[in-house]
Amino acid sequence: MTKFSKLGAAVLLALGAVSTGAYASINPVINLSTSGSVIKWDETAPGVLTPNPAATLDSLLAGNAAAPGGNIELSKFGGPVSTLSGTVNGIAVSFDSLTLADWQANNDSLTKSYISAAYAAALGGSVPGSLLSAAIAGFYAPNAALAGKSPWQLVSDPNISYAYYQKDPAGGASLKVGLGGLYDATNFLNALVAGVPGAPVLTGLNQASEVVKVTYNGNTSYLYGFNATPSGVHAIDGVSYAGNYEVSLTVPEPSTLALLGVGVLGAALRRRRSV
Repeated sequence: MTKFSKLGAAVLLALGAVSTGAYASINPVINLSTSGSVIKWDETAPGVLTPNPAATLDSLLAGNAAAPGGNIELSKFGGPVSTLSGTVNGIAVSFDSLTLADWQANNDSLTKSYISAAYAAALGGSVPGSLLSAAIAGFYAPNAALAGKSPWQLVSDPNISYAYYQKDPAGGASLKVGLGGLYDATNFLNALVAGVPGAPVLTGLNQASEVVKVTYNGNTSYLYGFNATPSGVHAIDGVSYAGNYEVSLTVPEPSTLALLGVGVLGAALRRRRSV
């Protein structure tokens, strides 16, 4: 799918949403910029992504779940943090790669959550405590099956395909983010736990995304998913970025933020009058 057909699909999706009332509004992230090392994966041939330093950030993020198109890869293997920044509805938003500190913060909170969610998605139920402890240790250790990299490094450099704000007709709003990844991550997941005592060997179709650190209006979250749809594109290896993982973050509507601001201002004025 070419860049033009990708943009066309985005327009048709938006028109269809308006005509059916599926969405009240969809606003893209604008004023885009990057810092640190990034790779721009562009659809330079129909369905094929290759690095293209000349690609614009706006064009790479013009996709949606139906046609993600290219993506912006942040950092590599948990190296120095790379950031994609912008604004949506006048609110600052940034997308960051991860470092080891993110995974180990608060007693390995993110690592535990990610491993537990991956286990539940692949096998159902809760991961046994003894296996979780072994998996956490293995997550931080260099792994021969991963060319000497530690597993956390392989899921810390997200590829962002699109990002936009969506207001739902029933109320509420969310920030939608597309992460390019493997459509079938079975071999990758098995490699992640290679050598972990008691780790099950996965079969069939299993999916898992990388992790992106999102800061919206000063609040930080880590987003990832375990349900991919075909992206219609891939790198020259035929498998990278063949899956699209749409993740979302519930956010306040701009009107809600404005009301909060009025409330804070009113409280400040009341305090000043009482002094």
